[in-house]
Amino acid sequence: MNPLYLIPYTEPIPAPAEIFIILEQLFFLIHIIIINSIVGLSLIILYQWDKKQDFFIINKPLAKKIPILFALGINMAIPTLLFLQVVFGHLFYTSSILMGTFWILIIPFLIIAYYSSYFHYKKFEVSGFAKYALIIMIIIIFYIAFILVNNLSMMEMPERWETYFSNRSGTILLWNVASIYPRFLHFLIASIAVGGIAYSLYFRKNSEDKVREGLKIFAYATMFQIAIGFWFILSLPQNIMQKYIGGDLFATVVFILSIITAFLSIFIALKANLKGSVLLVFFTLVFMVINRYNLRVFHLGENFNISQLKLSPQWDVFTIFLVILLLGIAVISYMLKITFSKTKEAKK
Repeated sequence: MNPLYLIPYTEPIPAPAEIFIILEQLFFLIHIIIINSIVGLSLIILYQWDKKQDFFIINKPLAKKIPILFALGINMAIPTLLFLQVVFGHLFYTSSILMGTFWILIIPFLIIAYYSSYFHYKKFEVSGFAKYALIIMIIIIFYIAFILVNNLSMMEMPERWETYFSNRSGTILLWNVASIYPRFLHFLIASIAVGGIAYSLYFRKNSEDKVREGLKIFAYATMFQIAIGFWFILSLPQNIMQKYIGGDLFATVVFILSIITAFLSIFIALKANLKGSVLLVFFTLVFMVINRYNLRVFHLGENFNISQLKLSPQWDVFTIFLVILLLGIAVISYMLKITFSKTKEAKK
């Protein structure tokens, strides 16, 4: 069946598609940094649990930050999905329906994960269940990540939608798509790496040893992450993989830059240079976000192009929106500053 027959009609958009795409990628970048930090920090806390005498004293203030970051991460996911839906809504809604059973479960699971993060903090040093609350939160985030990977991948592959005619129960997942697994692992390992950086940033004014520990976690996780990244590229269809190795100039340049900055970040991290590591990680993540969008374009191919969208300008409303957006970014920046500010509790 021609997948073009399965793609719904598009709706007019109030501003050029490029603006919404840039905003989507910007908020996704913020969202993924926060979520990676949450998962990474949680895994580090879980690994270190009660191994040292002062574990609870040192890590209680850090545990307090996880629910705050969780709330912020959820809030950053909302504009990301909204901007995605403006341009690619007709594709995203369809893929969401095809896996509707798993998709709708995200909401109750997310509530459980959020309250688990609070339980973990409140009962951190007084209840053995605090550890299991943290495990529950991590497992749920992994579940949500896996479903999102499936949803966004299916959105980009209309040719897979015909599976609906043999399975109308809303339980379609891309188990037989080779790239799903490295794409999911790419998130998992990135969380450990970014968590290492977040750990170093948190203790940067209080413990040089913990800064070095966090940077080592980042460096070793990034080594593994690079291997996963190459697996991911090799798992893509041949025509798409070639786009990243010379077939498309822009995609190739960005891909090479992401590899260079990743290797440099490992070298700098092993030298215990926190500022340099943070800078290189940021650029690596920016390049990875661009790689991700390029992959969407390559997967969609002739099935959909943003030039097909009709423009119905509403510049007055859009201007008001941009002003509110800038104010929101300012508030978010302040919240992040407060979240990772120096606290007396974290001192040795």
